Amino acid sequence: MSNSASASFVRARAIFAGLILALLLPATASSAPHNGQLYLDYAEVPLITQHPGAYSWMVIQSYMRVHVDIPRLKAANPGMRLYMYFDTAGAYDLPPADEPWPSGMSYRWVKANHPDWIVKDRSGRPVTFWGGDLHLYDVGNKAYQDEWARRAIDYAKTGGFHGVFADDVNMGESFRSSWSAIPSKYPTDLAWTQAVESFLKNVSPQLKAAGIALMPNVASAWNSDRPTQVRWAKLAGAYAREHYESWPSGDAPGEDDIDKGLLGGADWAWMASLHRDIAQAGVGFYAFPHAGGWQAIDKMRYTSASFLLWHDPGAAGGGYAYATGGGPDTGQDPYNSAWTFDLGAPSAAAVQQSPGVWTRRFARGSVVVDSNAKTASVLP
Repeated sequence: MSNSASASFVRARAIFAGLILALLLPATASSAPHNGQLYLDYAEVPLITQHPGAYSWMVIQSYMRVHVDIPRLKAANPGMRLYMYFDTAGAYDLPPADEPWPSGMSYRWVKANHPDWIVKDRSGRPVTFWGGDLHLYDVGNKAYQDEWARRAIDYAKTGGFHGVFADDVNMGESFRSSWSAIPSKYPTDLAWTQAVESFLKNVSPQLKAAGIALMPNVASAWNSDRPTQVRWAKLAGAYAREHYESWPSGDAPGEDDIDKGLLGGADWAWMASLHRDIAQAGVGFYAFPHAGGWQAIDKMRYTSASFLLWHDPGAAGGGYAYATGGGPDTGQDPYNSAWTFDLGAPSAAAVQQSPGVWTRRFARGSVVVDSNAKTASVLP
């Protein structure tokens, strides 16, 4: 069969399989052991205790310990790894009463006690990022690194967390464009990237020695140095990737977000190669589409099936989550059989059937991903 004929056959089969998926995988299907979830918005607090036993890992804000009985949550989910969100690169300017368990190093405390940790522009104004709400910290400062590690360990241990989800562990070329100004200390992308690497080299061993796992959420660009990304993964012992094979969807009111934002072609292949390289280095790769539509079935299936092509369920670990937080569907329960399905252990490596079309067999079925058409199917 020719490549074009083979691709057409696979696409037709994928469409048919998609139509019957709801029958094959009912909404109450058991969740695969790699599945997890991130609940980072206050509106998601009621969801934390839903679906006991469904998730093998979960990320929540530290302050959520006030609203959720952590020991009871862990008892209802034996074996689940619970991570505390803690930003590495900055924090909001909030009064102490609003952040008893902050999502990063308290900005007002840093401003009062260590103003040199606040990155400033050439005029002496604090540099902000991601829309101007977060104040940038000097991640290359060893004293800051040590205090970050101390607090992360303390908050995690007192809160009953297994690990820390470190957000904004970003390479320069994927991060500096969001800054309000370019400071003299970090005039280039490489300068910031090197500062972040020094952070990981110092902080990772401290958390490991304290028995606290570290999961860095790394942002990189298409031209980012791949060996550096693999090295970071090895330093931390894990690697998380936001916006996995997709961009946020459903941003416009009334917008149909079923297919919006999916990566395809060369973009999909780049993300897939990043996943493969991290997994082949023996490090767990954690993938999660961010701000996804809670009923975007095709997006759920496409991103989760793409993840399964390269996932190594062995010693490397890793996992997948479909998260709606940060988008218009925040607070809606994203649990759906379109991404929680369990096909069992892989029985073979992923195979490329034709350019852009990949498949992989498992104990109880197989997945087929067509990155050209941006479709995926789960076959019995």
